[in-house]
Amino acid sequence: MTVMMPRSRRGFTLMEAIAALVVLGILIPPTVAMMRDAARSRVDAVSLTRATWLAAAVMEQVIADVNSENLGPEALADQVAYLETPGTGLESRLADVTALYAAGGVGWSLSIGEPVSASGVSTGDAERDVYRMVLVRVEWDSRAGERQLELGSLLTSLQP
Repeated sequence: MTVMMPRSRRGFTLMEAIAALVVLGILIPPTVAMMRDAARSRVDAVSLTRATWLAAAVMEQVIADVNSENLGPEALADQVAYLETPGTGLESRLADVTALYAAGGVGWSLSIGEPVSASGVSTGDAERDVYRMVLVRVEWDSRAGERQLELGSLLTSLQP
């Protein structure tokens, strides 16, 4: 009598291959959607970081101007001249920095308030109203629509 030896298995059966394809077909779409959402969230986080860097760069320059011997806090009295004077205005001096952000769709603006006291309220007393509220606003487009970031500081010429 001849004894048949079991044959070794060398591949997948058709049913196993179909089952694997069904499992992959079920798992891949949600995985791709999660990866797409993660990439979008990353882009939003990067845009927020860039906006923060731009706002900080603008504010640092304003603080430096207020504390400089050339400009001083008096420079903030005329916002248009401070920002737009050709060659010496803040926009001209920051053009190299802000051009990189503008190319990416990120814009900025600066508003300078009237003199106020340390509480942030105008008292009408020139000796107490020695502060100015400076607000840097940065705007950019994201997948959720237009976004903006504001960075404000109460600046003064008082020295410790």
